[in-house]
Amino acid sequence: MKRTAAWIFYAAALLLCGALISGAETFSGNLVVRPTWTHEKTGATTASEAFDTLFNWDFTSGTNANQMNQLWVSQRSLTNSATETVDIAGGITNTFGTALTIAEVRMMIVSLSSTNLNTITVGGAAANTFDSWLGDSTDKVSVRPGGFFLLAGPDATGYAVSTNGNLLVTNGGTNAITYDIYIGGSSE
Repeated sequence: MKRTAAWIFYAAALLLCGALISGAETFSGNLVVRPTWTHEKTGATTASEAFDTLFNWDFTSGTNANQMNQLWVSQRSLTNSATETVDIAGGITNTFGTALTIAEVRMMIVSLSSTNLNTITVGGAAANTFDSWLGDSTDKVSVRPGGFFLLAGPDATGYAVSTNGNLLVTNGGTNAITYDIYIGGSSE
């Protein structure tokens, strides 16, 4: 009797763990870009201007406009003059270990801390280039030390990926660098 009760408890625990492990992932939040500066000139009269929020986007989990159901966050390192190709169409894994296949990118941020000495470029992969956010597959964006690049497409289309999911990141200098990348989008 004790052995049967122990097995029932063990089986129930396994089922509960399985349910927790296979639970659905959701992703929601808010992305805000808000300057906090004041621009003034004094003289005979004083004039000033303040700036409102530049971008404020609330999103929920899903695949329609103002929705995302995939998020990839990674801190990456590149040695001097090195490159890496990130495949966002099936070569990345999220925080929970789930393989991602992003079909539409709705948000991408690439940041380079000020402790880095080199500029990096983003874009221009040799093949299967993720280029729907660029004018041409050879175009690139430079990110300087202490800077970041932000791309947002909150509409239902976003920036299409299809099989062209390769994003090239290049360290253009003689020092190793560390950068952060955030890509949010939907699987359909």
